[in-house]
Amino acid sequence: MEKKAKGAVLFIVQFSIASLAISQPQKSPMTLKQMISLESIGNIALSPSGDWVAFEVTSVDWEKNAYRTHIWLASTDGKRCFPVTHGEAANSDPAWSPDGQVCTFISTRIDNKPQVFVFRPGYGESEPLFEAERGVQEFAWAPDGESIAFLSPEQPDEQKLGLIKKGFDEVEIDESPPRSHLYLYDLKSREIKTLASGNFHVVGFSWSPDSQRIVFITAPKNLEEIIWGTQTTRMVNADGSSPRILNFNYNAFPIFVKSIKPTWNPDGQSFVIAGGDLNNPELFDPSILIFDLKNDRSFNASGANDHFIYHYPQWSADGRFVYYLAYISQNSQFIKLDPVAQQAEQISHFPEIDIHQFSLAADNQSMVFSGSTPSSPQELYFGDINFPDRARKITNLHPVIEHILIGRQEEIRWQSEDGLMIHGSVIYPIGYENGKKYPTLLLVHGGPLGNYPNAFAAGARCPAQYFAGRGYLVFLPNVRGSIGWGSEFLRKNIRDWGGGDYKDLMTGLDDLIKKDLADKNRLFVWGGSYGGYMTNWIVTHTNRFRAAYSEVSISNLTSWWSTAPVARMSSRMWFVKTPQEDPDLYRKLSPITYAKMMKTPLLMTQNEKDQRAPLTQAIEFYRAVEANGAPVRLFVYPDEPHATLKPIHALDKLMKTEEWFKKYLN
Repeated sequence: MEKKAKGAVLFIVQFSIASLAISQPQKSPMTLKQMISLESIGNIALSPSGDWVAFEVTSVDWEKNAYRTHIWLASTDGKRCFPVTHGEAANSDPAWSPDGQVCTFISTRIDNKPQVFVFRPGYGESEPLFEAERGVQEFAWAPDGESIAFLSPEQPDEQKLGLIKKGFDEVEIDESPPRSHLYLYDLKSREIKTLASGNFHVVGFSWSPDSQRIVFITAPKNLEEIIWGTQTTRMVNADGSSPRILNFNYNAFPIFVKSIKPTWNPDGQSFVIAGGDLNNPELFDPSILIFDLKNDRSFNASGANDHFIYHYPQWSADGRFVYYLAYISQNSQFIKLDPVAQQAEQISHFPEIDIHQFSLAADNQSMVFSGSTPSSPQELYFGDINFPDRARKITNLHPVIEHILIGRQEEIRWQSEDGLMIHGSVIYPIGYENGKKYPTLLLVHGGPLGNYPNAFAAGARCPAQYFAGRGYLVFLPNVRGSIGWGSEFLRKNIRDWGGGDYKDLMTGLDDLIKKDLADKNRLFVWGGSYGGYMTNWIVTHTNRFRAAYSEVSISNLTSWWSTAPVARMSSRMWFVKTPQEDPDLYRKLSPITYAKMMKTPLLMTQNEKDQRAPLTQAIEFYRAVEANGAPVRLFVYPDEPHATLKPIHALDKLMKTEEWFKKYLN
């Protein structure tokens, strides 16, 4: 009887353990499709009451080979989260009416033209609010809720359209695409009128608190290099009267090129932007710049505070403080600035959350932000702007993560050859065993104004977690020139691309080898954009890597200056002089100059319509290294700009890269 009882107990225990094992999520390494399919959060808008947040979610439509962006709503109590839009139309820019009764957004669902739509929670499907003849590019509610200002393309030249129809469709180089002008829709009369048009392109705008004025930023042309280099601050009354130019001059900054959004002080007497102080060099961390309308002057409120600001600043409810996001070391943090005392206080201390955007409620206190951690993709968090560390997660957009094995991520630092301290991260391979050396993949970020945060590292441009799941130790360094360590660090690669930054990478690898983490005989390197430039530089200066992958890369700085609009801006900031003024420097810093030295097997991909890293950059380098007998392959992806916009192209690039590395792994 005792033996039977023991046997029964043993059976129950074994059965319970087996049941528990079955109930636990079965985890496996991330697949390429899983990685590319992870949703991302874009623009977010907290309702005036702070009860709901509207936000963009981008996901993959594999059947149509497209990324789809839809508008979602989430309650800030964390109980509800659902999509508002569906289908193949593009949806963007959620915004609440000032009374919080409706959520508005831009959608292309009618005739594939972007228009403003309105969604009334609890009242069925969204519907168009008004129709702009040439579509809506950006919009904002007046604080009184009676009108909406918006940007729309300028009226086309009828004579030119007639010539195009007859076949005279040539395009002059540096000709501006249609410029944006400023319009107003009156909700009572349902009429649209022009607020600001002329020989300029409107980059961004903002309403005054009393709904009587709009401040807006213009550039002569709708071309990135022009927008970056020449901006004018203007103001117009809400009825279109008294247009004027303000005496507000600053350096535009790359991170804010596409849309400058001034933010008004609640008292209506001043507004703030993040831009470059003219007293500083052009390549310098942005400052908080405030324009005082009463005294018609601007001042730098940042003082000696040196932060890489990357999100539009917001005022406190009483107008005494300015909140903004800035990179402090590897991760972004909330900063609270007293503009009068020019004192900045870091009010968040997230060791493992990288914040992407934030939005405030009408009280300018309740806030929501999007962020990711080393073990989780982007989610939404809700809290008080004054106590962001207490924010709680209110969404769960990625249940698939429960079934994926995630590599452990760790921040590291090391000294470069000149003693400069460099920071970065390593992601350990799944199933890592202490003391065992692993094949190591060096990933080089783009920019150089970029960084690898201590956050979720899985995507087409940063597939670190995928390769960790395939047994690689992944190295994510932030070399000199990266953001997060002040302007001095930011400027340390001026006229020195391929110099100190290259040594930062090599000494970082040496450090990992000394720690018995990286296998010195199985090293691989991958980089895109500036990271592609560095990859091309690396394979022409060392043979320590088994194989390399270079994506949307740069190889010849002289021809890059001539063919890529962004290059003329970049050259001014990083190389100071043009190729005509300093041809020796451009030759010295170009990887193609050293093409005959390359022995490392190199895979290259380039996007056909890329204006930042033109296709010719890859072709030039391919021809140069191929002529010298180096193992190299180049694949071109049709119709793609700098960012790869078709998921199957992204998948194909990753598949080719993994096979390339496998080929040379052993």
